[in-house]
Amino acid sequence: MNKYHIYFLVLSLSLLIAFLFGGSVFVLATGLILFDRCLFGRVKVIHGIEFTAISVMMVALRYDFMVSVFFCVFIMFLLPAGINIFLGARFITNKEFKLVRGFFGMIVNIISAAIITYLRNMDPFLIMFFVLLFAHSLYYFKGKFTQNNYILDYFGIALNLIFNLGLVFLFHSFLLSIVI
Repeated sequence: MNKYHIYFLVLSLSLLIAFLFGGSVFVLATGLILFDRCLFGRVKVIHGIEFTAISVMMVALRYDFMVSVFFCVFIMFLLPAGINIFLGARFITNKEFKLVRGFFGMIVNIISAAIITYLRNMDPFLIMFFVLLFAHSLYYFKGKFTQNNYILDYFGIALNLIFNLGLVFLFHSFLLSIVI
């Protein structure tokens, strides 16, 4: 059995476990994360398009905070890291791609899940707006404190806001249906 068969087997088993223990919303969010962090992230052409925020939102709205923490640690951080380490440097055209994402992003996602859980009675569009505002603010302050010449990527932030708020707008009724 070659590496690609093993990769497909690990991916299939991960999705099966996610479905058995979490349901279809968990599987959809897991699929989006794996697509974003293991495939799309390697060749990303447009900075600012990502499926992290919508995935965290779906899981936090459907399940409770502890499931969201599990999702952020194991599905969003460890599973893509394992798959990316397995794949190595193949198929990477994005110069900013990292095989293992930073720990700070996981903390931001966990706090975002807490915010979403707390605001779950609000409209999903407003929740997404507040979460994106919070996350971009944290990344801004991190950049200011850790880099000497930090330059804010206004285009990437604007595109990220438009993309994620557009996803929430398009799938508004779906997001409302998973809360129930």
